[in-house]
Amino acid sequence: MEKRFRSYSNAYWDSRLLAPSSLLFYLGFSKKIEGLNHHTLFFDEPFGPHAEAIYATKEWPSNPLFYVNISSKTDPNIAPEGCENMIVLIPVAAGIEDTEEIRARYFNIVFDRFEKFLGEDIRKYIIFNRSYAHKDFQADYHAFKGNAYGLANTLRQTAILKPSLKSKKLTNLYYTGQLTVPGPGVPPSLISGEVVANEIIKDFPI
Repeated sequence: MEKRFRSYSNAYWDSRLLAPSSLLFYLGFSKKIEGLNHHTLFFDEPFGPHAEAIYATKEWPSNPLFYVNISSKTDPNIAPEGCENMIVLIPVAAGIEDTEEIRARYFNIVFDRFEKFLGEDIRKYIIFNRSYAHKDFQADYHAFKGNAYGLANTLRQTAILKPSLKSKKLTNLYYTGQLTVPGPGVPPSLISGEVVANEIIKDFPI
């Protein structure tokens, strides 16, 4: 969009505090993984340094915390018989460098700790491995700085202090999604569409 039609400047967006982005690994295994549940949080390192890397220094964390989801633990139809699916999610800062080398390094960091916890080498059973991070969020969703969750939920970025759902420059242009009211996450983004629909109905009564 041309600058003269933008409701908010680049300086405005650069001054916003973003919620985290994510580095995700989508994995398939040729065997069942024992010792983990459907949902597992790896909080085996201090939380403080990871949070500081996301919100303060805005860099890749040295000892990341991460979440593991193995939905085939509760739904056997998700993976072939005798196999397992897995999603690993590492919260990271938005707007930081995203390269294949960095992704590979964090894959190894995660699986070194993973295998130490399980007492088993499970990397050799991986038959599918796809990573997804900043560049993918930007390419697939036009996500600002590759963020995954919109604006951080701070007092100065809540309710009416969020970006407006109506354009300040163009008549009859409305915005919806994670960066406007009510905010980040899939359910609020869907609600955002409903809110905008109701505003359009008010502005254009049948």
